[in-house]
Amino acid sequence: METTENTSNINNNWPYHGSKLIPKEELKPFLKRDNLSGLKHLFLHILLIIISGVLIYLSPNIYLTIPLMFIHGTFIAFLYAGLHECIHKTAFKNRKLNEIVGYFIGFILLRSFLNGRYRHIAHHTYTQHPEKDPDKVDFPDNYTEYFKHVTSFAIWLRIIDNLFRHSIGKLNKSEKDYIPESDVKLLFKESRLMVLGYFFLIAFSIYFSTTFLLIYWLLPRIMGEPVVRLVRMVEHTGKDETADMIHNTRTSFPSSILKFLYWNMPYHIEHHLYSNVPFHRLPKFHNIIKPHTDEVEPSILSVHYDIIKQIWKNKKSKNKETILSQ
Repeated sequence: METTENTSNINNNWPYHGSKLIPKEELKPFLKRDNLSGLKHLFLHILLIIISGVLIYLSPNIYLTIPLMFIHGTFIAFLYAGLHECIHKTAFKNRKLNEIVGYFIGFILLRSFLNGRYRHIAHHTYTQHPEKDPDKVDFPDNYTEYFKHVTSFAIWLRIIDNLFRHSIGKLNKSEKDYIPESDVKLLFKESRLMVLGYFFLIAFSIYFSTTFLLIYWLLPRIMGEPVVRLVRMVEHTGKDETADMIHNTRTSFPSSILKFLYWNMPYHIEHHLYSNVPFHRLPKFHNIIKPHTDEVEPSILSVHYDIIKQIWKNKKSKNKETILSQ
């Protein structure tokens, strides 16, 4: 359990305005940002994408090419973590650099950087709120819903819908709640430029009769998304519908390579309590937060095993329990 003396310092009400769990003097060193850590991590991440791309090119047959495309696509899809850090302005100390890299990664992932920013701010403000958290993953009622999510089918429908609607100047009801009116026109402009860029790349590929972008970008991008879904679903699915970040969020411990690809975001309780702590300081920051939680950090697969098991129990008992005991 979290220590008694600090319980009153946890914000248990929506909207969430930050935590006072850690004293300011203890927190301050973890808030320092720098450009080098972000640039180094981004360089190594892109290097993995380049290396896997070269291996696809050198692949002697289709039986090796397809698994390599999946690995390559997983590396690409996990660039979302870099986008996420740029949204929080914690990838780099330089604000402009966060913007430039954020827009660049957003284009690669077919995701609007601006929409992602405001959607994610709403997610942090109303984490696990049944109506106001736009990123809330409801506990699946059945296995069809579960597989629809982990296979990314629902996510791609949303991504395509967002691009189309924003490019023709339309917001849905949820977006009107969290996108500032002052940035709506800029969001539409960004989406139109993205669509224009995609049309240009398609025209380029057709004119030069090349499948380069299809083989090294689009198909791998689609293939790799489910891995990101599996990891992201662990963060909140089955946790309490409460504003208490310690109990509505889950920290997990995957492999070192997955922590690298996800820019340390498996330290998710830490991130939600203090979203202004840069990604490269989260592992050490975890040691500060850990004593205040009653969480047992599971693996990614163990959480999904519990989700699948709970769906089966719900089906048998005809109840819709959503809380997973960890």
